[in-house]
Amino acid sequence: MERLDLSGLTGMTAAVIRQVREFTPFLRKHGFRVGTPETLTALRCLTEADLSMPEELFLALRSVYARSPAEWASFPHLFKRHFLNQGTRLEEKKRVQAEERSGNSRSPTVTQDHPPILSFAMQPGSSPSQGERYALQADPSRLRAVLAVSKRALRQFDSPPGRRFRRGGRDRVNLRATMRGSVRYVGEPLRLHWQQYRPDRPSVMILIDISGSMKEYAPFMTTLAWSFTRLRLRCEVFVFSTRLKRVTHLVARKAIQGIPVSELAELKGGTRIGEALEELLYKYGGLLRRHTFVIIASDGFDAGHPERLRSALRTLSERVRHVVWLNPLLGDPEYEPISSGMSAAMPYIHRLVDVHDLESWRQAVEESQIFQPSSVPVTPLSVRTQDV
Repeated sequence: MERLDLSGLTGMTAAVIRQVREFTPFLRKHGFRVGTPETLTALRCLTEADLSMPEELFLALRSVYARSPAEWASFPHLFKRHFLNQGTRLEEKKRVQAEERSGNSRSPTVTQDHPPILSFAMQPGSSPSQGERYALQADPSRLRAVLAVSKRALRQFDSPPGRRFRRGGRDRVNLRATMRGSVRYVGEPLRLHWQQYRPDRPSVMILIDISGSMKEYAPFMTTLAWSFTRLRLRCEVFVFSTRLKRVTHLVARKAIQGIPVSELAELKGGTRIGEALEELLYKYGGLLRRHTFVIIASDGFDAGHPERLRSALRTLSERVRHVVWLNPLLGDPEYEPISSGMSAAMPYIHRLVDVHDLESWRQAVEESQIFQPSSVPVTPLSVRTQDV
């Protein structure tokens, strides 16, 4: 078993060593995969780092504990919370002078100014430039009803052809099945088996805006995403605010119990739709096929540059089959999609519909045919509940 040489730790207080030792369980509670080896390495870093400079210790411990992009992004907040805002501050041992023992020291007492408490929590926001993270949980009372409507929506998807499908021409003989069946007749192929073509499963990608302005519609949007994971199709679910996160496995397994905020640690407040779509094209471009249906659920309030959103949507609409934008604010008679985000997105989406609850979702699927690809060029179609 690996042992730690304590000769380099004699100039430090026991509180410092205990604080570093307790840092590993603290990180494990926040999703880090760390253990005893990381603790031993961190203690060795104490012998080399200058404790009067927390930045130097921060960089050393970050390279030890953070192993993934998500851990690298959340480590600064956890470091400041554990070392700078709570408990004993890092300091070296000082020899106690005789004057200090007797209490007759004439030198003024030097008080150390504690650094201000830095708040990294997401503040609730009422404007498009501010947002908050919140737990995503499906509405248990609407699960079956939403799933039934989503099954009807599945019939509108244009299923791609199978791997062996060929358009036109005559039927082809399935040679493998014919030879297998001829074994019953001593090798005489008395019955020919023909190729049977079965369409492939359609591909659907759902992007949900989880900024503060969309919090009211989060339970239904989470329920809608969960229903698509229960259908016979290739489904990918993403959430975004200022960044993008793939949550397909979380929605499929934890949507009913709820997805905690800790699972969305890398997301920040506010809404930057263009940057999120750029990240989708760059990191997950392999999931975008010519038969993919993209569903974007957002109110269109974008704090980023409109040109980035316009450029990303232009590229996205060229690579996929259909782009549907679900805007829950379209049901308001006084709302007009004239914000910078919606104005930049309108030329590149196929359908713009009002979906904010079960009734609007049912109406959009049954009456609007939102997933039927049109033969005309990409043109937005605004469908409102009060106009139908």
